[in-house]
Amino acid sequence: MKKLIIVLFFLMLPNLANAACDDPLKDGVDYTNCRFSEGQDLQGSYLPNSNLSFASFIQVNFDKSIMMNSNLSFGTFPESTFIRANLYESILIGANFEKTNFTGANLTRVDFMGSTLIEANFQNSNLMGANFTNSNMINATFEGANLIGATWADGETCGANSIGECKK
Repeated sequence: MKKLIIVLFFLMLPNLANAACDDPLKDGVDYTNCRFSEGQDLQGSYLPNSNLSFASFIQVNFDKSIMMNSNLSFGTFPESTFIRANLYESILIGANFEKTNFTGANLTRVDFMGSTLIEANFQNSNLMGANFTNSNMINATFEGANLIGATWADGETCGANSIGECKK
């Protein structure tokens, strides 16, 4: 009976296989808690559906990368660049994006709840339906950004014509 219970327990566990932190970035891989070298050039990376939660990517170039439906929650990404990257419907809860550049990025329905976005640059990015609830956005730049339907740090929704600023 004890063997049966143990076998059932392991059969019920979700697949917990993780990539090694030195494996190449790719679609759907779990890099939770990995610490990557600072200043890497990962421009044009293809890593949708990936888990980068609690990962560290300091001053990393993710320009033009495909990262939609990924989880970057509680990660460390200060001074990184995501210029023209696609993070559609990704989860970035509680992450550090201080001085990060998101110029021209697709951030539609991205969840930034509780993130640090101090001096982040969102110029000309699509933030339609994004969630900034409880985020620290001191000195962040939104010039030309589409904020229609975004939830602002105070929990209020940005209305129509919210381009470059949240008009409630």
